Amino acid sequence: MITQPTTARLIEVVRKELSEHVTPAVTDPQLQTSLQMIDHILSTLAVRAQHEIAWMVEETKMLRRLGRDIVAAHPEASAVATALAEAEAQNQESLHYDDVARRYGLASEILSSAYEHTPNDSPLRPQIEEAFDHRLGHELEIIGQFQLVGRT
Repeated sequence: MITQPTTARLIEVVRKELSEHVTPAVTDPQLQTSLQMIDHILSTLAVRAQHEIAWMVEETKMLRRLGRDIVAAHPEASAVATALAEAEAQNQESLHYDDVARRYGLASEILSSAYEHTPNDSPLRPQIEEAFDHRLGHELEIIGQFQLVGRT
């Protein structure tokens, strides 16, 4: 019985079923490799289901703050100002995935513009680089350690 029917939990139940009942019955090496790939994909989907919306909302807020700081310190960074204005014009309340993803995409443009249009000697440069590192950390948490599926 599943007492915590979250998406991530449901995915973990499928992974367990595959690993305990399907994988042991499969002897074909190509099919075993396919099952390993499926398990890896399901694992990344479970992490995304559990965290993705929160990560996007949090990062969007952080990037909008960074964009405001950059525009205040570097008024000549018009690409950052444009990206910020587009991001801030969105309804910030909806948690529907498409709305969150749209806001995240617009906030990503703030980050990209900030990287391209903020002087390297700006005191804000470390915050821009930290934002990239933060995003990479989430990507690594989703993807996990790289491994060649089907190789031992």
